[in-house]
Amino acid sequence: MLVIFGLILVALIAIVGGDRGVMSLIALAGNLLILCIAIWLIASGVPVFPVTICLSVVICCIMLFYQNGINRKTLSAFTAVLITIFILFFAIYYVVCKSGSGGLNEIQSVSEDVLYYNMNLNIPMQKVMAAVVLLSTLGAVTDMALTVSTSLYEVKIHKPDMSNTELFQSGMQIGKSILGTTVNTLLFAYLGESMILFAYLRMQKQSLGILLNSRLLFQNCIFMIFGALSCVLVIPISTLLMKKLCGGNHDR
Repeated sequence: MLVIFGLILVALIAIVGGDRGVMSLIALAGNLLILCIAIWLIASGVPVFPVTICLSVVICCIMLFYQNGINRKTLSAFTAVLITIFILFFAIYYVVCKSGSGGLNEIQSVSEDVLYYNMNLNIPMQKVMAAVVLLSTLGAVTDMALTVSTSLYEVKIHKPDMSNTELFQSGMQIGKSILGTTVNTLLFAYLGESMILFAYLRMQKQSLGILLNSRLLFQNCIFMIFGALSCVLVIPISTLLMKKLCGGNHDR
């Protein structure tokens, strides 16, 4: 069943997207390959954070430069993503370590499949959790950065006489117009998984306090909050970078 739907998806992307669709599939395959290599390196004992940093840079390069070429738009988006990830890294690591939210959550720990695996992995799960949160923000923040940079570039092309202030205001307005839908997408993507926990605790007649203090809910909230924060931060950063690269006219 999964193979059939996967083939249908690949065919539709190739038909509807044409050459760009095929490039997207190749980029997706490349990202999956790089991710598998990164997982193998971490499992082999390579430090988590260097692997995560290299993985993030390579994925950004594939998503931006391979699919869209090397130009002012992609360079602006790439730089904005790296700056945003660097800023959020310390906050993510602090929250994950202080909360102790790494490792298996309630649903995973009660799964029958867990009984068949050796859980003595000798891997720092807090660092792995921080890396997972960081990587989970990568797709949304890259999409937001490229959207703002591309839109602002088109604005500058069609109105070359815009001042720096007008160009910055246009970029912020573009970011605001798509921020709401992006945040809602993150909300339903991550909190939707918590529905399993809600049903499980309801069947067990557990209290609301246990639900609110559950690890699964906290993990999903971390993904959602930092994903939204990354999208918010990347808007002014990509706008400023694109304004510099476009070289808007001085304020009059």
